[in-house]
Amino acid sequence: MVVTGNDAEVPATKEEIPHDHLFKVTGLSSTNLEKLAQETAADFETAIAATSYGRFNILLMLCSLPAFWSAVSVTSSVSYIFTSAQCDMELSLLDMGTVNAITYGGMISSAMVWGFLSDTLGRRRIMAIGFLFSGLLEMAAALSQNFIMLLLTRFASGFLFNGPFAVLLSYLAEVHRTELRARVILLTSLFYTVANITLPLLAWAILTQDWHFFIYGKEIVIHSWNLFLLATALVPLLTGFAFLCLPESPKFLMSRGRNEEALKIFRKIYSMNTGRPENEYPIMLLVEEKSEEQGQGFAALKGGVAQLAPLFRAPHLKWLVLICVIHMGCMFGSNTIRLWYPHLAAMIDSKNGSLCAAIAPVVSPPAGGCTPLHTDMLTYLQSAVVGAGSVITYSIGGALINKCGKRIVVSCCGVMSAGAVVLLPAAGVDGAWVAALVTSALAFTSLYGAALSSVTVDLFPTSLRVLAMATFLMCGRLGTIVGTVAFPALITFGCWPPFITIAAVLGVCGLSCYFLPNTTLKKLE
Repeated sequence: MVVTGNDAEVPATKEEIPHDHLFKVTGLSSTNLEKLAQETAADFETAIAATSYGRFNILLMLCSLPAFWSAVSVTSSVSYIFTSAQCDMELSLLDMGTVNAITYGGMISSAMVWGFLSDTLGRRRIMAIGFLFSGLLEMAAALSQNFIMLLLTRFASGFLFNGPFAVLLSYLAEVHRTELRARVILLTSLFYTVANITLPLLAWAILTQDWHFFIYGKEIVIHSWNLFLLATALVPLLTGFAFLCLPESPKFLMSRGRNEEALKIFRKIYSMNTGRPENEYPIMLLVEEKSEEQGQGFAALKGGVAQLAPLFRAPHLKWLVLICVIHMGCMFGSNTIRLWYPHLAAMIDSKNGSLCAAIAPVVSPPAGGCTPLHTDMLTYLQSAVVGAGSVITYSIGGALINKCGKRIVVSCCGVMSAGAVVLLPAAGVDGAWVAALVTSALAFTSLYGAALSSVTVDLFPTSLRVLAMATFLMCGRLGTIVGTVAFPALITFGCWPPFITIAAVLGVCGLSCYFLPNTTLKKLE
C-alpha cells in the first residue's frame, strides 16, 4: 500500500474511552482523572498533611501504648524481682547488675540487623513479628529456675525486642506531618510514664504475695516473681497483634518507588480521619522519590547493603557519632538510676536510714545466709511516684520544644538532671528526699532522651532513618550496660563516687547538645 504525503499528514483519530471503563481500570471518576492530568505531583509532606488528623492517629496512639509499656517492662521488670528472687537464685549485687544489663546486650547485638531489615523489607512486618516473638521469649524468661536460664532468656528477649521498637519510632514520625512530629514523639514518651507508674503497682499486687506453685512434681517451682514476669510478658504479645492491623509506612513505600501503594494508604488514612470517601482525597499524584521499585526477598536484602555506607560517610557520620555519644551518656545516667532505684528503695526502707547508710552494709553478704529484703506498699508507691514525675517535664517540654528548639531543651534537661543526681548522697535519713531527687533526675532525663530521639528522626533520610535510630538506641543501651555493671563496682569505693560519676556524665553530655544542628520543624527527607 502506498502512503501519500497527504495521507501521512492526516491526524490520528482520538479514541474516546467510556467513563465506566476508566472507573473500573483506575478506580477514579473521569472528573478525578482530569484533575490528575492537571495537578503536579505532591511530595510526602504535602500528602500526609492532606490526610488531616483524626481517628487513625488516635488508634495509632492506642496501639503504641502497649508498645511503650513493653519497652519499660522488658528492660525494667527484672529490677523489681530482685528483692524476692535474690535468695531463690542466690544473686549477688554484681549478678543483679548483670541481669539488668544483659537485656540491653541482646538489643545491642541485633541493632544493625533490625535496622537493615526494616529499611529494606518494611516497617509493619518487622513491628508485628518482632513484638510477638519478644512476648514469647518473655514468657520463657518468666519460667526461669536459675541464674543462667534467666540470663539467656533475657538476652534473647532483648535481641528480638530492639528491632520492632526502633522501627516504631520511625513509623510514628512517618505518619505525622511536620508540625506534629516532635510533639507526637514526646506524647508517646508519656506512655513511658504510664508504664513506670503501673509497673510498680503490678509488682506490689503480685510480689508482696507469698505464692509458690509446683509443676511436674517439684521440678519446676513458680514463685510470685515468676508470675509477675509472666504478667508483663502478655503486653508485647498484645502489641504484636495490634500492629498486624496497621498499614505500611507510606513514606517507606514512596522511598521504594511504590507510589501506588502509598497513595492507597494515604486515601485510607484520609477516610478514617475525615469520615469522607477515599476518592475525595485531594492528592492524585505523588513525586517519584525512587525511579524503580526494589526487588523482593534476597534481592531486597542484597540491594540494601548499599544503604549502610552513606550512614558512615559525610555529612551523616559526624552527627551520628555526636548524637550517639550524647545518648550513651544520657542512658548511662538515666537507666542506671532507674534500674537500681527499686532495690535501693527497699534497702533504705529495711534499714530506716539514709541512702549512704543503706548502701554501705551490702558490700559483703550477711553472715547468716541470704535474708530477703522486706518490701511493702510504700516501697512500690515510691517507685510509682518516681515514674509519674516525668508527666510535668513532658507537658512543659511539649509546649516549649518548637518555641525554644530541641537543642536548648535537651541541653537544659541534661544539666538539671546532673544537679539532681549529685545531691542524692547528701539526702537525709528520710527516703522521701531520695525519692524526690530521683523523681526529678529521671523526669529530666526522660525528656532528654525523648527530645534526642526526635532530633535523630529529623537528621537522617528515610532510607537511613531506622538504621540510624537502631544505632542511636544501641549506643544508649551500651551506656546502660556500662552503668548498671559499674554502679555496684563503684559502690565499693564509697557512697559518693557512683553518683558523682553519673552526674558528671549527664552534665557533659547535656552541654555537648549545643553542637547539634537545629532540626526544629525540619521536614523529613
